[in-house]
Amino acid sequence: MNRSEDAVLGVILAGGGGRRFGGRDKALVALAGQSLIERGIDRLAPQVAALLVNANGDAGRFASLGLPVIGDGIEDGGPLAGVLGAMEWAA
Repeated sequence: MNRSEDAVLGVILAGGGGRRFGGRDKALVALAGQSLIERGIDRLAPQVAALLVNANGDAGRFASLGLPVIGDGIEDGGPLAGVLGAMEWAA
């Protein structure tokens, strides 16, 4: 990551149990032929110096994205644990 004080790190929070999606991985659900996470990347990447994905479980499911995948900073901590993980990664 560009470590200048003006650099902005983007993190896509791709966690969650998918209970409202019938257990499916929300990030990989397609909308009009493109996964939700790919749509997020397309919109966020031009606005940040570096981008990473926060997700637990098998990081390999995001390998094709070419982005770092990090876990939560605190297990079962919800979305803010993902933000903490990103902050720890950037430090």
